[in-house]
Amino acid sequence: ILIAVAIALAVAVAVWVFGLAGGASKTATLQIQAIGLTGVSSNSSAKLVFLISNPSSSGIGINGFTLGSLSCVFSSPVQVPAGTQGGNMTIILTISNGYFTGVESVSGGGGITASGITASCSGNQTAAVGIQYSGYLTTVSGQTYPFTITATS
Repeated sequence: ILIAVAIALAVAVAVWVFGLAGGASKTATLQIQAIGLTGVSSNSSAKLVFLISNPSSSGIGINGFTLGSLSCVFSSPVQVPAGTQGGNMTIILTISNGYFTGVESVSGGGGITASGITASCSGNQTAAVGIQYSGYLTTVSGQTYPFTITATS
């Protein structure tokens, strides 16, 4: 009887462990890094650049971002294909009266597709050299990926 119980427990643990592993493997995740926020002193536009990798086996769509108190939703998702390594996404931010107020354009490279995408934004954020900003990218599935970046001229 004890042997039967031990075997049953071993089987239950194995099923649980493999179930967790299977569930984890189905969750697509991105690796992101904000690498530059430049041109802030121009008082017209600034460039926000991300390096993005997608080591998962599923493509992922990025549908918006926040930068401080500025929140923007893309007109269609920026596509990050499965297996992307070191792709880039560039967001040109508009600056008006010393504030980030919106998005002028979105582009991609290194396998990332962002053709013809516009953005609808709400709020604004003070734009100044030397400030460290916090924000996050949001995916179609609702996952959020935080970043920090310091503004430069």
